[in-house]
Amino acid sequence: MATVLNVPEVKRVKPYAYADRTDIEEVVFPDSVHSIGDWAFHGCVNLKKITFSENLNTIGSVAFADCPALEEVVFPDSLKTIGALAFKGCTKLDHVVVPDSVTDLKGWVFEGCTSLTDITFPKNLPSLEYGVLKDCTALQNVTLPEGLHTIKERAFDGCTGLTRLDIPDSVDTIKRGAFYGCANLTDITVPNSLEVQGTNLFEGCKTLSGIHIAKPSPAIAEELFQSTTRFEDKLHMTVGLLDDDLESPELIAYLKRYARQAMKLFVDIDNDAMLHKILNFPFLQEEIDACYDEVFDYANKQGNVKAKAVLMNHRHLGETHADPTEEFEL
Repeated sequence: MATVLNVPEVKRVKPYAYADRTDIEEVVFPDSVHSIGDWAFHGCVNLKKITFSENLNTIGSVAFADCPALEEVVFPDSLKTIGALAFKGCTKLDHVVVPDSVTDLKGWVFEGCTSLTDITFPKNLPSLEYGVLKDCTALQNVTLPEGLHTIKERAFDGCTGLTRLDIPDSVDTIKRGAFYGCANLTDITVPNSLEVQGTNLFEGCKTLSGIHIAKPSPAIAEELFQSTTRFEDKLHMTVGLLDDDLESPELIAYLKRYARQAMKLFVDIDNDAMLHKILNFPFLQEEIDACYDEVFDYANKQGNVKAKAVLMNHRHLGETHADPTEEFEL
């Protein structure tokens, strides 16, 4: 029989009130509770179910962190603030809908929720804070609100299950390393309004090959390119943006100048998709031929067998493949 904790009729649950209790399997809050203090239920390792107060306004920092048995949370529409690390390490939590009433979602709230597959954010949320979904390795579906303005550092760091992401047009700022380590992200759509970028946006995105603009145009692509400061990000941005639907003389000229560096970059970061893409740009074949042997030797020295396979496909087969790495299972 489950051990149920019926919280007393109080307005605020004090910090650390029930922390590290191993006997609690279910918590029921009375409607008198307006706030839950920091660390209040941290480390309640057998907690599976929470029934929140219908008048709850605030969940404090680390309030339910490291509750690995917690399977579901249903937030009340009265909720306004969820504190930092509030549900960190809740490894069985698989689905979250943050209600539209929430306007303050602190950093690292769902860090390490390794079973979380989909999340919906509130429509009035102004920013995704630091590391809010860090290491949510099962995450596949993210619904970002149309009013979102900022994606902060490491927001999606380590979300290895994420394959595509559409960023709404309202976003004008993406901070450093926002998508760091999204190793299976293949396509991302960025807004036309993007003004401020951090560095290392795509570091660790080993399969990213398509960076799309919501409304493609050479002028917008060039503005996005010009606002990118870090050399490696500039190369990644250039190759990602160029495709059959978007051609830009400025981006093409830049890639012609730095073809060798771009190819070596994709060898370094194990991005076979980008390497394959750059090898098959018709306008770049002269530059590729000039540096091919050097890049192949570089891949060999780095011990990057997959990159060597992609390069050999290009040179010896003389044709494109939907997934060139399948030709060489090495």
